[in-house]
Amino acid sequence: MKTAKTTAALIACLALLGAIGAAPALADFGFKSFSVGYQEPFDPTPPQPEEVGTKPATEQAGIHADSVTRFEFNTVQSNGRTILDEIPRNIQVDLPAGFYGNPEALPFCTVAYLTDHDGLCNPSAQVGVLTISIDDSGFELEIPAYNMEATTDETAVVASEVFGSLIRINISARTDGDYGLQANIDNINQGLALFMSELTLWGAPADEVNDPLRFGEFMMRPTSAGIPVQPFLSAPARCDTPLTTTIHADSWQNPGRRNADRTFDLSDPNWVTTSATLPPLKGCDALDFQPSLTARPTTNAADSPSGLEVDVHVPQSVDPEGLSTAQLRTAEVVLPEGLVINPSGANGLETCSPSQIGLNTPVGDPRAHFNKLPAACPPASRIGTVEVDTPVFADPLKGSVYAATPTQNPFGNLLTIYVAIEGRGLVIKLAGKVTPDPRTGRLTTTFEEAPQLTFEDFKLNFFGGAFGVLRTPPTCGTYSTTSTLTPWSAPDSGPPATPADSYAISQGPGGKSCASSPAALPHAPSFEAGSTAALAGQYRPFVVNLRRDDGSQEFSEVTLSPPPGLVAKLAGTEMCSDAAIAAAAGKTGAEEKAVPSCPAASEVGSVFAAAGAGPAPYNTPGKAYLAGPYRGAPLSLAIVTPAVAGPYDLGTIVVRTALQIDPATAKITAKSDPIPSILEGIPLDVRSVSIRLDRPDFTLNPTSCDPSEVSGSLLSTLGSSSPLNNRFQLAECGRLGFKPGLELSLKGGTKRAKYPALTAVLTTRPGDANLASVQVALPRSEFLAQEHIGTVCTRVQWAADACPQASVYGKVTVETPLLGYPLTGNVYLRSSDNKLPDLVPDLRGPAFQPIRFESAGRTDSFRGGIRNTFSFIPDVPFTKLTLQLRGGKKGLLVNSRDICATTNRATVAFTAHNGLSHSAKPALKTKCKKAGKAKKGKAAKGKRGGKR
Repeated sequence: MKTAKTTAALIACLALLGAIGAAPALADFGFKSFSVGYQEPFDPTPPQPEEVGTKPATEQAGIHADSVTRFEFNTVQSNGRTILDEIPRNIQVDLPAGFYGNPEALPFCTVAYLTDHDGLCNPSAQVGVLTISIDDSGFELEIPAYNMEATTDETAVVASEVFGSLIRINISARTDGDYGLQANIDNINQGLALFMSELTLWGAPADEVNDPLRFGEFMMRPTSAGIPVQPFLSAPARCDTPLTTTIHADSWQNPGRRNADRTFDLSDPNWVTTSATLPPLKGCDALDFQPSLTARPTTNAADSPSGLEVDVHVPQSVDPEGLSTAQLRTAEVVLPEGLVINPSGANGLETCSPSQIGLNTPVGDPRAHFNKLPAACPPASRIGTVEVDTPVFADPLKGSVYAATPTQNPFGNLLTIYVAIEGRGLVIKLAGKVTPDPRTGRLTTTFEEAPQLTFEDFKLNFFGGAFGVLRTPPTCGTYSTTSTLTPWSAPDSGPPATPADSYAISQGPGGKSCASSPAALPHAPSFEAGSTAALAGQYRPFVVNLRRDDGSQEFSEVTLSPPPGLVAKLAGTEMCSDAAIAAAAGKTGAEEKAVPSCPAASEVGSVFAAAGAGPAPYNTPGKAYLAGPYRGAPLSLAIVTPAVAGPYDLGTIVVRTALQIDPATAKITAKSDPIPSILEGIPLDVRSVSIRLDRPDFTLNPTSCDPSEVSGSLLSTLGSSSPLNNRFQLAECGRLGFKPGLELSLKGGTKRAKYPALTAVLTTRPGDANLASVQVALPRSEFLAQEHIGTVCTRVQWAADACPQASVYGKVTVETPLLGYPLTGNVYLRSSDNKLPDLVPDLRGPAFQPIRFESAGRTDSFRGGIRNTFSFIPDVPFTKLTLQLRGGKKGLLVNSRDICATTNRATVAFTAHNGLSHSAKPALKTKCKKAGKAKKGKAAKGKRGGKR
């Protein structure tokens, strides 16, 4: 053994000296010839001795063929000798995509064993023959090539020992391109001046047809492998493209440049390249492709956060005389309706950028290629795991699933996932396009142009738990996941496979009973509403909380009525214009968050919406703005919520809420537009909404402490209505004072039968309880001028806002701290169930804010005089009310006597909303002539008469 090694070393030294003594190159370094071929692995008739190594060529796709790769380098003449132009240093052979080998098909040999046994390993590990020529003599040396034990960072290794020098062929995949195999020989011993090299790798190494070329102990041939026959090589399983093999090399004299990851920088001109192309293979119709699919959520509970377990199983043929299984090219998996994206999954989620995944192709190019470096995605972008079982390796390859950055990915879309697999020298990266149905949210995931790599099981496991990326269907039943799986052998091999998988959702969320149909889902949301401090007459934020349980119907329209007297101070608050609201609806969520569309002075509150199933829904903040007339209401709220959930921006949600105000009670009714249920195909799945009207000094509590309620209803997306009720009661009404004042004055004729105009000025003190009722009994000096009661507005005309002008008998103005302007209007006589018509002030705001209030005064006779009773006045503060009734021909009052003859006082009774009362007897002021002037006139007249 030692003598053989010494002899091999001497031969290597002589070859090296010959190379050193060569004259300068006279021709370019490069390839003289290069050829590739595939041969039938089995010969039905045993070959004759002179036919050893010859097998018929094959063009059958998927056959376990022998591969023969041969190349020669350029030579030059020097001193009468033929020598290499330059000594090759590194060689790389790029095999066609889809050509693969299975190193697990036979035993491994170690480098230590190979070198210790004069380049011989156990015959069972031989995978082929390396034939080389190191001079121009025509002598070719045949050397066994062995299946070598690879490191954990290597895909496969084939090696031979030549004259004591190890030729190690490292086989890896072009993971930055088409994932075809490449074979590298690095730093070839300079003593091996390879004029020619031919590597034959056997399709089924253990078959006896290879025994004549199999080396046994002491280089004895033929030798049996002594192990079961299994396929080692497989030709590509596609028939639609020529097969091109490319070879690259550099020399010791002019080494080529390498990249930072030690791969060859083939743009360096010191690398020489040539190719050999074979016509497309045939017979793809004979290839087998019968995949199956398992795709199920990680829970059988309805309307719950869930992960997803997917297994695409492709049975692999191990028959060495058969054909390989076709490889998967395109996979489209469609989840059932109801199994949708869960907003809860956005909690803490980050995404993987193009640079972090190593994307080499432009954003938006679906034919994605990646670099060879391991993925550097943030841990928080990891949403699942992947495991690939392949016959090529004993242990499965493992990796992770990452969420890709929205729009900045190969598809330029919202939802893309990356699959990154590492192991055995491979870095495999795939991009999957996830497309939600814009109407239902149903998910379709597509992987196109998958690598032509062989696997038996491709398993994806998306994380479940409280932050599960998916939400299960809301009802119990059987659901099916469908798929369309297309092999690289298509269309020759027939239509795509369409395996499906069914599973049952059998229980409700949290172990509750499960509805069998959407209509059977409960609709009983929890509801809370009230002031943050139950103090009468105080400015305090008003809060509304609405929540639904998992497994219930989704929110749509909300109608709410706060208790009477709960009002808002509009003075000093701007209005968000319709144009600004429309602008907000057209923005991305990020744009709206950065620069709100509505002015800050129109902001009146904050909004928090929680979306997603499970115990940890995603919370999204928004803002409430005061806006102008909407849907026939004088005011509205614009609820503006940037729909940004973690890294996903679904735009800006604007829900307009009309604020109707009852003109008789001032009670507000807020009615929202439908709350969107899906955006960009992502179900919003709103679980709770909290609105807090917390602008300082904006919402004012009533001054009544009587029990009341916040009431309303909630309409679901299925059209089901649920009542909303929450008790409301304030405290500390007794600390509010109450002492309004009333001034009455008459203008016009003072004599009997004259028709004076009446002006009433009612004032209140700031901080007092609000006026609930007032009754004014005029003195007997004033009667109702029934002869002037002409046209009266009917109830029908009033409801239609069509009172005739002749029914107007006065004017009214009210000043209130809640508004930045006075309310004004006419005073009408309106038909009543009483004998006499009611006196009704009709108060209105300006055109840009058409608020309207009315308060009917009942007119009757009391102790021979006129009495008017406003029995209900809304619990709304005002500082001054001025009511003017016309006199003269339209006057409603007539003097029953000379009102200047004596002081005439009215009797007034006030009550407050906190229960206090106050009475007064104000005098009717009038412009009477002074008594002194009248007497002086009479005296003068008497003197003049005396003279006569």
